[in-house]
Amino acid sequence: MDNTIRTNVIDTRDSKGLLAGLLIGGLAGVGAMMLLAPQSGRKTRAQIIQKSMELQVRASDTFDDLVAMSHFDNRKILIGTRGK
Repeated sequence: MDNTIRTNVIDTRDSKGLLAGLLIGGLAGVGAMMLLAPQSGRKTRAQIIQKSMELQVRASDTFDDLVAMSHFDNRKILIGTRGK
């Protein structure tokens, strides 16, 4: 049996190549994003704000409807128990 200890040594050439590849890939991704973006960032942010306001109103209306329905159901239950 061989009692030697194996150590994994990271070759600096491999890590430099990896970092270079990540940097080049990231730059290519940013360039593609800039060329293929459907609209400007300002328009996108405005659209997100508008949609979030609409969603907030819808959620508030839904919550109000659920509260009103629960009050109605509670009254119906109370009336039903009083009649017995």
